[in-house]
Amino acid sequence: MKNHKKLFYPLIFILLAALGHSFYIYRFMKDGTLFTGPNDGLEQMLPFQLFLYEKWSHGQFFYDMNFGLGGDYYTDLAYYYSTSVVFYVNMVAVWWLNLLFHFKTDTIQFWAVNAFYISIAKSAVAMYITYRYLTYLKVKRIPAMLGAFLFLTSAIYFRFTLYWSFFSDVFIFLPLLLLGIEKYIQDKKKIWFISAVTLSLINNFYFAYYQMLFGVIYFVLRMAFRSESDRAARKEQWQAFLTMTLLGTGISFFSFFYGVKGFMENDRAPYEDSMKLFNTFDQHANIFYDNYLVIVLYITLQALFTFKFYQQYFYRFFALMTIALIYLSFMPFIDSVFNGFSAPQKRWHYLLTFFSSGLIAMYITRFRQISIQNYLYSLLPGFIIVGLSYRYIDKKVEWIWYLPLIALIGLLVLLTKNRPLHQYFYYAQIAAILLLNWHVVKEHNLYDNYNPGIEERAKMSYIESSVYNSELQQQIIDELKKKLKPGERIDWRVLEQDNTPLYQNFPGVSLYSSIFDGSLIDFYYNDLMINLKEESISRYSTFQSRSNLESLFNVRYLVRKDYQTDIPANFRLIDSKGKYRIYENMLPLPVAKVTDTLYQKKDLLNPLQREQAMITGMVTERHQPTAQVPQVQNLLPDSQIIASGAEFEQHNDTLVVNPPSGGVIINLPEEALSQYNDFYVELHAELISQESNIQINVNGYANNRLFRSSKYRTHQDDLLYRVAKPKNGKILIGLTQGTYRFKIKGIYGEDHQTLREAARQNDIRFSEDGNRMTVRLSDNQAGYLVTPIIYRDGLTAKVDGQKAEVERGNYLMAAVKVPAGAEEVQFKYMPPYFYPVTAISILSLLLTIIYLKPVKRKHRK
Repeated sequence: MKNHKKLFYPLIFILLAALGHSFYIYRFMKDGTLFTGPNDGLEQMLPFQLFLYEKWSHGQFFYDMNFGLGGDYYTDLAYYYSTSVVFYVNMVAVWWLNLLFHFKTDTIQFWAVNAFYISIAKSAVAMYITYRYLTYLKVKRIPAMLGAFLFLTSAIYFRFTLYWSFFSDVFIFLPLLLLGIEKYIQDKKKIWFISAVTLSLINNFYFAYYQMLFGVIYFVLRMAFRSESDRAARKEQWQAFLTMTLLGTGISFFSFFYGVKGFMENDRAPYEDSMKLFNTFDQHANIFYDNYLVIVLYITLQALFTFKFYQQYFYRFFALMTIALIYLSFMPFIDSVFNGFSAPQKRWHYLLTFFSSGLIAMYITRFRQISIQNYLYSLLPGFIIVGLSYRYIDKKVEWIWYLPLIALIGLLVLLTKNRPLHQYFYYAQIAAILLLNWHVVKEHNLYDNYNPGIEERAKMSYIESSVYNSELQQQIIDELKKKLKPGERIDWRVLEQDNTPLYQNFPGVSLYSSIFDGSLIDFYYNDLMINLKEESISRYSTFQSRSNLESLFNVRYLVRKDYQTDIPANFRLIDSKGKYRIYENMLPLPVAKVTDTLYQKKDLLNPLQREQAMITGMVTERHQPTAQVPQVQNLLPDSQIIASGAEFEQHNDTLVVNPPSGGVIINLPEEALSQYNDFYVELHAELISQESNIQINVNGYANNRLFRSSKYRTHQDDLLYRVAKPKNGKILIGLTQGTYRFKIKGIYGEDHQTLREAARQNDIRFSEDGNRMTVRLSDNQAGYLVTPIIYRDGLTAKVDGQKAEVERGNYLMAAVKVPAGAEEVQFKYMPPYFYPVTAISILSLLLTIIYLKPVKRKHRK
């Protein structure tokens, strides 16, 4: 019998999970609709999964030069999947099955289909744990299954899974954590809580914060208001939970430490905008009818208004938690608290879904104890809210007919005295609620997740098209990769998809990730002022068509569509394939160089000086300069600035742009036009008249800037624009209407003479294999070896077998001092403190074993 039960529960929860996903499975089979969002899902989640699996299945860990410009993906992707227990299990399963079935794991299509399997498995596991938790609180088995189903097939579960699949991992660890707390409080069992803490902290440091915050709240409430089932005294609870938390944290340290480290090293401006006390209550804020994130079933209101059941401890606990969470869901401050007191983000609402689902399970468990009068009264709030919503909100939901149906079935349960018939109506009520939830979620996803604006981008045909990953694109990339030397790169991305290099598998120059090393942000936005077309703190891409930077970062080939004209100087068209144009760098620099020419970072005053200094030598903060700063003339005094479609309130200070748009015209001096082939315009542009997105268009380079309080804004108003030599001698700067603090700070000309005269040390050879890179030299002078390796703490080097210090040169490149005649420099990356951190995890695991199994000593007589 026990063996049958062991088989029964996994099977029933897999079937329930499959039922919850049936809408998505049907749409995939019918229309090729994917189970992943067309925005972050396709641009981040699937590329990261593909990238990590390819690296780890080939035995490469921690560092890779093809992760954007290069970096520690174990640390930076801890926010996503690099430490995810769920993804580890998924990878192991894929690896084993791949031995039998030979999947195409190197394609994004495989990982798009894999999303179905992993979500069904994840929701089945989470359902089982939720079921265990509810039955532990004396909820009957069938209602507990219903509660687990409601939680794991909720609107917010699918929203999380579709767009940010690692978000929904928390649906496993929340009930596991609460079960662990209850297991100790009621039975003094410790392994559950330690496991929950350990797995939560390993899996994702960001949601571990959510777990910690709510776990503390739950523990304090349970300790303050004890139930009749509690065995552990309050003092015992404090001591045990503190000890268990420390042990769980210690075990997870090998993962949790690097997740926190990556977050701390990410450079984001603090959120300083004021918050309203309550969110605006519009039609989309109605969480009982139409909400983009969470929908609370109206059955919850029936449970809340059945006051008779409040006599039972856990029913009262769940009811009061549900009421509190409903109230708090309208407060932006709570959104900020759960987001680390940063910008408000509605990511904690799964807690509301959990407690409302659990409350419904408890309600159905005791449903047959309700008086008919009380039942009829409890129907009114839900009928009124949903009925008025249906009447006055534009969106008409199909599931509204469940209201009278479920109400009637419930009434029949209470009225029927015939035991078999009574039982039939009871199970029919549970089935109807289950189907109501399925219908609510189906409509929610149809209109809120797969709305007409994004539906066509959420299909397998979209993945295989030229707007994401066409066969022709992959053919071009594969041909260019054969021509690349180690360390060289291809400047190419599909539209605005900065993770194109990750899923098309080539060394690129772009990355889209919420977390990456802050030195890259400083380099792009502060040091070199590389101005991306689409402003975002989470992205970097290309080099604004600046030829010096393309050569400095070893870009050998450039791929553009035929309509794109932002081609850097010194790149020549070498081939055309369909609508794609392929350009080759005619002035490439060696992948690595040895130089004794040093510049102090503080002496270089503008980005063009910095570019030229990086070409001729090495920029450093540690050593005294050995060369004079490159001289760059500011052409602003000899240029003429004229407002057009705008007026200066104060010349070159405050600019009022008339509708629909206007700006300024810069007339360049004739001498400069004959001397230079590129111009850099440095300016300050800050909209002060209103809060809105703006566009700054400089000779056809359309730069879209975010509104002032945007969570993704770079907070950079000092901007740089590269302009190819204009035929008419004019630079046109167009701005969206409004009043700006506007100032042209500098205009610089570049003839690329420094790049042409740069030393070409072609006898330097470079190779890389994951986190091991090697540079081979021949007859070099003494100096600093500057490499294409992006510097990170944890890089070590050996020069001809002898340890050498790795320094940061040229803002973010790894450099090593080498003597004359050095032959080989070997680099290796290991995350900082990896061995001590791992030792802490192992020691904590041993202490946990001792803590869970005390040594029993035999006493001699």
